[in-house]
Amino acid sequence: MSLTSLIPTGGEFCVLRAQIVDSLITCCDGDSALLYLYLIRKGSSFDEREALRTLGMTRDRYDRAVHTLTNLHLVSTPAESQQKRPDPGSHPPRYTAAEMRARREGDHRFASVCQTAEIVLGRTLTEAQLRTLMNAYEHLGLPADVLIDLLTWLHREKGVVSRRDIEEQAYLWADMGIFTADAASKFLAQREAEKPLMDNLLRALDMAGRDPAPEEYRYLSGFIQQGFDAEAVEMAKERMYARLGKFSWKYLKGILDSWHQKGVHTAAEITAIEPNLHPPKSSALRTASAPASDSANLSDWERDWLEEFNAMNRKEDGHGV
Repeated sequence: MSLTSLIPTGGEFCVLRAQIVDSLITCCDGDSALLYLYLIRKGSSFDEREALRTLGMTRDRYDRAVHTLTNLHLVSTPAESQQKRPDPGSHPPRYTAAEMRARREGDHRFASVCQTAEIVLGRTLTEAQLRTLMNAYEHLGLPADVLIDLLTWLHREKGVVSRRDIEEQAYLWADMGIFTADAASKFLAQREAEKPLMDNLLRALDMAGRDPAPEEYRYLSGFIQQGFDAEAVEMAKERMYARLGKFSWKYLKGILDSWHQKGVHTAAEITAIEPNLHPPKSSALRTASAPASDSANLSDWERDWLEEFNAMNRKEDGHGV
């Protein structure tokens, strides 16, 4: 039977230009082709979290597919295909006590999640705790076995687990595309392998003694995946404060991305191409002063970013310059 005989003769069609199909075939990347088909099918109703869950992609696979589609000029920018990232400030459905009780009594998988949570928390679930689990299971779409892995890992890592811990990790896991037990296993193995360097990065960024928030974790994990050590990240931090006068994850990432593109990831490699930079001194004092004015030494992206930053400050002051 030919493939053309399988094409339906009625209903709606999603039509692709031959040039686009040729590009997708030539790149030989199944994830990119699958994501593009999903984008075309969903159109303006595209939702990133739903795409991760439906396509069974982890965050890394999804980001690589977006990068490929961007390079093929099939999407203009990554931002266009990254809509509606899970936001802890968003409002999930307001489940009633009766709805949550019915779900626990009628869904043995969710019941297993609740039983595991009671073991982890060491108490009978409150309505707020049950609502957090219901949100993770129903609204975020994390399967029961993944939620049980999440709860077990939290208990092993922290001992005393709060409702807020569960909520933050649920949003992070959904955002990272952790929707299968296999993906959860790989993600937890990655976190375990990253932990020593993650602790070093937290100290380098003056964040020691607390767990990174989900958004902070994404940045830090990205720096590790790029191959940066703590000293290089601290150098980027010092440069950020010298240029900007304040902390900005976006600006810090911009510095490290520029070094990554040049293939330098350690203090020795960075100072070899930028001799004006020096390895950071652990005892150095820093003040949140105005950004340095040596614009001749700025990269193009830094100059644009600083102009945007200064314009925003002038608008907030209401006076201009």
